[in-house]
Amino acid sequence: MYKNECKWCKEIIIVDLQINFASHVSSCVMNPTLEKRKKETSLRLKGINKVERITIEKICLRCGDKFEITARESEIKRGKVKKYCSDKCARSRKHTKETKERISNGVKNSEKFLTNNKEAVNRRCLDWSNKTGNKIGEASYKFTCLYCGKEDNDKKWNKNRKYHKECWNKISGGIRKGSSRGKCGWYKGYWCDSSYELAYLIFNIDNNIKIERNRDGFEYFYNNEKHLFYPDFIVNGEYVEIKNYRSDITDSKLKYFPHKIDIIYKDTIKPYIEYVKEKYGKDFIKLYEK
Repeated sequence: MYKNECKWCKEIIIVDLQINFASHVSSCVMNPTLEKRKKETSLRLKGINKVERITIEKICLRCGDKFEITARESEIKRGKVKKYCSDKCARSRKHTKETKERISNGVKNSEKFLTNNKEAVNRRCLDWSNKTGNKIGEASYKFTCLYCGKEDNDKKWNKNRKYHKECWNKISGGIRKGSSRGKCGWYKGYWCDSSYELAYLIFNIDNNIKIERNRDGFEYFYNNEKHLFYPDFIVNGEYVEIKNYRSDITDSKLKYFPHKIDIIYKDTIKPYIEYVKEKYGKDFIKLYEK
């Protein structure tokens, strides 16, 4: 803690650091030079009173070449100017023999060097085989595939492996629940990714309209890349997709879609939302099952 009396307002100032006390003194309301400094600062910021800069010649501390700098007089007095002619000179270092040997030994014993050096890799493999009793080249980790249930060895010693490559290709991709930004949840056995989907689903269920979740993906191309499009629902045998707004991706999906599909945007979803609000209240999202 720092405690002192301000020479302008005569108040006892208690601060953590002395620099904070100096800041109070310079900006004190009773300071007679405060208004003058404010006007000078304002004129300088507006470009009226520019601070003069001086061009001087200096000698590089590394290579000894001469170079010119342009700086304010205050910066030159405080030594807050360039001391080297270039970044190359500023970043270069002169090491002693001991420092060079220490750096060399550190690099040779680093993990990156050992993995790129064949002799070091063979030495590490021999050490591993002596500890574990396995032959060089044998996998050190066994895993059980969560899809097919078969045991196998991972050649890369990956302890987090859970699937065969072929099994992972069978189950990866598709619809991911909760991947959207909307308020999602379950309602009477149906998964909804947004409040729009929930309102549309409730309307169809209440009016005994046949509705089901779509599980099939359809290929489409966007930016010369192949993707899969999963429409939201199938209502009376026709596909329905609910979107907040139209986009280029949506147009690409419709371009390659082989069946008839009804797109419901933000404007056309309003009747369904009004229906649900009148019957279940504005906070109809609470209808999601816990």
